Amino acid sequence: MRICEIRVEGLFGIFNHVVPLNLNQRVTLIHGPNGFGKTILLSMINSFFNTDYASLRRIPFNKFSIGFDDGSILQIDKLSQHDLEGNIIYREDDKISLRYSTSDGGRLLHYVLEPLELSAFPRELREVLTHEVPGLERIDPETWIYYPTGEKLSFEAIIYRFRDQLPAASLIKIVDEPDWLKEIKQSIPVRFIETQRLFTFISMHRRHRYNKRSSFVHSVINYSEELASEIQKTLAKYGEMSESLDRTFPIRLISGDITNKLNSEELQIKLNELEEKRSELRSVGLLDKEEEINFRALKGFEDKNADVLSIYVNDVKEKFSVFEGLTSKIELLLNLINKKFLYKKMSISKVDGFIFTSDGKKLSASSLSSGEQHELVMLYELLFKLASNSLVLIDEPELSLHVFWQQQFLRDLQKIIQVSAFDALIATHSPQIIHDRWDLTVELKGPEDARKPNS
Repeated sequence: MRICEIRVEGLFGIFNHVVPLNLNQRVTLIHGPNGFGKTILLSMINSFFNTDYASLRRIPFNKFSIGFDDGSILQIDKLSQHDLEGNIIYREDDKISLRYSTSDGGRLLHYVLEPLELSAFPRELREVLTHEVPGLERIDPETWIYYPTGEKLSFEAIIYRFRDQLPAASLIKIVDEPDWLKEIKQSIPVRFIETQRLFTFISMHRRHRYNKRSSFVHSVINYSEELASEIQKTLAKYGEMSESLDRTFPIRLISGDITNKLNSEELQIKLNELEEKRSELRSVGLLDKEEEINFRALKGFEDKNADVLSIYVNDVKEKFSVFEGLTSKIELLLNLINKKFLYKKMSISKVDGFIFTSDGKKLSASSLSSGEQHELVMLYELLFKLASNSLVLIDEPELSLHVFWQQQFLRDLQKIIQVSAFDALIATHSPQIIHDRWDLTVELKGPEDARKPNS
């Protein structure tokens, strides 16, 4: 299921917006004057799908609806009481009504989301949340960060999401979300890339390890370490698979248990393909230069060697399969960055993550300019931080970027979408970001402009 349209009525009591998403191109840009609600619209989508109802309640709106590509519609209303003439005399902003019309149009599912009585929860619960939920850390009196996803969560959002892990939460009656609502939110992973993206909160464990007092590190440093860790995990899987295949190699050879036996001509082709793949893995920092033997130079094979080499080809292909996905993402990241960064070269290390050099001298990732950091952080998040078929919400991708980089943004984004399939909804002020793709844009209009007929 994918989102095909967003509607909001009565935003700030003024605006009514309709945003159809470009499902074919998978990219939609919304633009309009400051104060028209571009960022708020992204926040509303993020708050709903990530169960941050407290933030959703704080946003002033009357009706918010999400249309899906299967024809179903989810409508979210702030409940209100009207007099006989239809005027609102009382509003229950803390109560939210969710109505879901299914794709066949035959059923209307309804659920009223009432605010939690947070005062009923023991005060001490706020202090022990970080001990009860792994990866959770408090960053201010009313906000926690959940490191596995990088989300900032309110107390209410934590209660909803992690109540099964909180003994004290079971003492308070919480109406569980209906299955149809859970299914909708689970079907579309949503990630919000906000304007503040150059710094990342780090856990207490990492602050202690690096003897840091601050809760923040440069995002480029954090992502560099994260990528190195991911590479090391992948290499560990590669090593485990290699050990397993090597251990069973003699038995498979003697028993004649060969899944895909190849002739001499086929072997030469496959071995050349494996050597090209090995070279690719070395170029992106996933394998060492001395890794295994180069069979490309061998010419012709006797039949007595066919069994051995057939098993070898099949085994190496299976070993290399653990790098699928990661290789193409690293390769694209390096390609995009090295085309943009002047007088700097980026490479990847399985130990250090990002490596930057200039005129042969190594540079710290934190010494990159703000524009370079914005570019790298944005590209990394799009390539490595999104689940399959996600909706990514991007606020002002143009921040700190040179005009030429802004003009390249959509082309880069579409290359990334080909590698990591997702939909993107982008809020921007920049004509350079839009560049020559006005066909992907939706303009947010004021109340007067919205009433004018299209010319």
